[in-house]
Amino acid sequence: MANDNPKDLYNQVCKRIYPEIKGIKRGILYNTILRILCEDTSQYQEETKKICDYFGIKDNSYPEEDQKIIDKLLDTILRDNPIIKEPAKIVKNLPGGNMEWVFVAAAFTFVGLFIHKKNLDKNEVQKTIPPKASEGTEKQPISQLSIPADICLIVPASIASNFINSENLKVDDLTYLIDNTSYFLCTTVKVAESNETNLQITDEDILPDSRQEVYMRINIKDGRNLIDKKVLYILKRNLPTNEIGVIKKIACLTDLSGLEKFNRV
Repeated sequence: MANDNPKDLYNQVCKRIYPEIKGIKRGILYNTILRILCEDTSQYQEETKKICDYFGIKDNSYPEEDQKIIDKLLDTILRDNPIIKEPAKIVKNLPGGNMEWVFVAAAFTFVGLFIHKKNLDKNEVQKTIPPKASEGTEKQPISQLSIPADICLIVPASIASNFINSENLKVDDLTYLIDNTSYFLCTTVKVAESNETNLQITDEDILPDSRQEVYMRINIKDGRNLIDKKVLYILKRNLPTNEIGVIKKIACLTDLSGLEKFNRV
């Protein structure tokens, strides 16, 4: 059961607000709303500003300007209610010294209207959100399919000589090779294998003191975030930390022909 009836509650609020707004010369309506929302003792006045901005209420307006806003509110409420139009005229024509309670009543109305609007907007948003599945039947998120990719690099023999075919590479190894590449390409396995046929590859041993360039094709099991990356920084940033690369091809080049589709560093 409620402890306060509407009259007692209204008197209680007005008893606190009246003395504080009585001496205010400008921004009476704004300051009344500020005190209704109990933001007068806070450095933040977010709710007050939202409501006042919505209705065009200013913190430095003259009483006459506030009265025009209140009159518009009364005209809207009473437009289709002729029975109470005459009492409304009396309210609107009260002497200035007796208007504080009108400001309080209007301020409560503005606050209530805004809260109602906010709740309506919230309900409209919720209507557009699909209901959650009941407990126990909630669908699990579908994981993305892994897309294999090949990182093709041209590196100096002095670097490549430290690696062998079919070797597993960790992220640090991949980063090291990428940092020392002069040409690179990251694409699907099928495209990488097709491009490989255009390269001038030899069966020579990879010697650490050789000045030859070496072609390396490294397969990444889940490389969907690497495909078609054309900037080394982005390529390295997108390397999957939990993946191990596998060297699928490593061989010396007789020349640098066939690298038209590679990205040059």
